[in-house]
Amino acid sequence: MILFAVLVLSMAATRYHHFSAVLHIADTSWAAFFLAGLYLRARWMFVALMGLAVVIDLAAVWTDGLGMTGCFSPAYPGLLLAYGALWGAGRLSRHSMREDEPALATILAVIGWLALGAIAAFALSNLSFWAWSGHFADLSLGDYLQRVMGYLGRYMASTSLYVGLGLGVMIVAQTLTIRLSNPKAAH
Repeated sequence: MILFAVLVLSMAATRYHHFSAVLHIADTSWAAFFLAGLYLRARWMFVALMGLAVVIDLAAVWTDGLGMTGCFSPAYPGLLLAYGALWGAGRLSRHSMREDEPALATILAVIGWLALGAIAAFALSNLSFWAWSGHFADLSLGDYLQRVMGYLGRYMASTSLYVGLGLGVMIVAQTLTIRLSNPKAAH
């Protein structure tokens, strides 16, 4: 539950423009869903995290005003599908993390699932926004893709950075837990 709370707080802190815009912090939502899929076993947590993401978005619109209203359109369910892709990629990553595998193979598998999840999320969120938001009636899919493809690298980089930080924190926490629960093994 601690991890769940940290993920929700990180999404809330980086979704609101009065926090993230001042500090130029990228949104952690994509990384949060990937890490939740990786570490949280209960499926109800996906539903809870999804519901809280919607509440966070609604609160961001309420506090930040009209600047955020473009996020809510008939295309919004595409963002929820994107979150689902990231959660699923995290779950598939968990299946790649086996103690009998070399560490490098595990790391490469997690990186691969993260990349696939982030690319799928980018495609789902952007294609649904183009198709259903009502903002691009006069713009062809090709023209739209030319405009948004430049953002893919930033989404991949920020998601990878946050996932890397999250994995690092989890490894340190697991190591400390093992050492504190068995002090003789530490010597």
